[in-house]
Amino acid sequence: MQGGDRRAVAAGLAVRALLIGAIGLALGYAAPDDFAVILPYYGLFFLLVIPLVGLRPRTLICIAGGLLVAGPLLVLWAFSLGLQPVTEGGLTFGDAVTDPIGVVLQLLVTSNRFPAVVYMIYILAGLAIGRLDLSSTRVATRLLVGGLVLAVTAWVASSVLLFKLGGLQHLVDAAGPGSDPATVRNEILWDAPRMASWWWLAVRSHHAATPIYAMHSLGTAIAVLGAVLLIAKLPTARRLLWPVGVAGAMTLTIYSAQMLVVGSSWLSDQPLALYLVSVVAALAFAVLWRHFAGQGPLERIVSLAANRARRAAEVAGARCRLPSATRPR
Repeated sequence: MQGGDRRAVAAGLAVRALLIGAIGLALGYAAPDDFAVILPYYGLFFLLVIPLVGLRPRTLICIAGGLLVAGPLLVLWAFSLGLQPVTEGGLTFGDAVTDPIGVVLQLLVTSNRFPAVVYMIYILAGLAIGRLDLSSTRVATRLLVGGLVLAVTAWVASSVLLFKLGGLQHLVDAAGPGSDPATVRNEILWDAPRMASWWWLAVRSHHAATPIYAMHSLGTAIAVLGAVLLIAKLPTARRLLWPVGVAGAMTLTIYSAQMLVVGSSWLSDQPLALYLVSVVAALAFAVLWRHFAGQGPLERIVSLAANRARRAAEVAGARCRLPSATRPR
């Protein structure tokens, strides 16, 4: 990638990152107190990926491997130092103004959900996979098999460390006296809190930000991608899944609408009903909006701004490359 092209891509990504982050901070006011909105983190992910655009897939995988080792250690280190997130819920503009350093630390390392030092692994892996020929049956099959191997290996490794080598008991003991062992054990396996113990690195529960969790969730995602690519080769399946693909192109809009619905507490006592209504509404909205208006509303706003920034950077780069005598005055 040439220098001018790189600057144009960087400008587009930076604007996209700022807008997505701003939308996330605005949604933080509507989200429930214990619900972390991921969009501010995505904004940081886009900013962090700018220097990495254009790198070879092998280089991206090597960096992801380095983060797989270093990221969870940084999370554990930060917790051991007593660093805590600014909020357990969604970050807001108010948080960014009153505690900017705390917000940056939360986005990077102290978050209980999406610390960038771990979640950039997924971004890097996605960039590398995106360079592959995803129309190839062989590539899709390798993604399916490779993802399954990675996910199963991580799960087995966690089981050995926690159950065979005594890691789970060490973590239960680390919870301290007065804690109910059964309750602590259940939390560690299904919704593990941060714990100042090396055994915490073997935990596989959701959002654990451990190497095991990262490998398992990444492997699962890669396997699902491979399976979907194979299924989509069947004409009937492709037609049936078309609404899902349309909704997938409007994830920013649908996610934002979901945050507003969840924050309203509507059907909060009927989670299954809320889930079914949300899925049906998202698919119906996406199909109708695509038919009558095309690109999703928030996606269009972000894309227009990012494309304008990219074009402006291209024009500025072209002017800089012109000899001084030929530059327009």
